[in-house]
Amino acid sequence: MRPDIMEGILNHKHSIGGLENIKLLEIEPGHSKLEVPVVPESLNIYGNAHGGFLFTLCDIASGMAAYAYEVANVTQTSSIQFLKGISTGKIYVEANAVHKGRNTAVFQVEIRDEKDTLLVTATFTMFLMAPL
Repeated sequence: MRPDIMEGILNHKHSIGGLENIKLLEIEPGHSKLEVPVVPESLNIYGNAHGGFLFTLCDIASGMAAYAYEVANVTQTSSIQFLKGISTGKIYVEANAVHKGRNTAVFQVEIRDEKDTLLVTATFTMFLMAPL
């Protein structure tokens, strides 16, 4: 393999940070809203918020909204669509339940920027384990 290609591949391996900056804005059963600044540690090698960072925020928001039902939960399935990149500023992650059954809850999650531009949409199905 060409050395420059290998170097580019290895540049993809780096730590992703910024989750410690999450601020909980709203919480109730089936709903959560978070605010998070996009910081240099949350960027990918191309200078945009890393997809893993954004995915994790959606997962956290869904888990919090499910936990507010007073039930332990884990992610069962998920799907995410990255619509627009962002490299600076604050983002807002909002999870809303669209279904709650005995064993699962389904959440629609959106990430928007400070101008209310839709950046990410996701669907998370949380497996509801035991009452807390």
